[in-house]
Amino acid sequence: MRLRAAALSTVVCAAATPAAATGPGRTPPAVEAALSGHVCFWPEPDEMGPGGGRCYNGTGFAEAAPHVKRHAKSFSNQSQETFHALHFPAGGGCLYRTVHGGDCASYWEWWDKLDGVRSSRPTDCSPGFPPS
Repeated sequence: MRLRAAALSTVVCAAATPAAATGPGRTPPAVEAALSGHVCFWPEPDEMGPGGGRCYNGTGFAEAAPHVKRHAKSFSNQSQETFHALHFPAGGGCLYRTVHGGDCASYWEWWDKLDGVRSSRPTDCSPGFPPS
């Protein structure tokens, strides 16, 4: 599901802030605001919460940081890239949600499912509900 700020009054995107360059696949330290070129996840609504946000801008897979793993109540994708949030249910398998460039959510309905993120669409996972 592609979220658009103009279409949903509950969606609030933070302005991108300048950040030091990070290499591909590196996760920068906790942040207070979304970083340009990254998708960032926070443990509380409205891009808030203890420990700040955790951001991803690389290739491959990155496991969610402990404070946002299955507790990512908000996110902001301040890039033009598409990322895929991943969930590994206890019963096995894998689900994904697509996060398009510019998407954001001040209260994410998939908040209790984030286990990791990757840049390429997973071929071994099924679309999460609702389909991306």
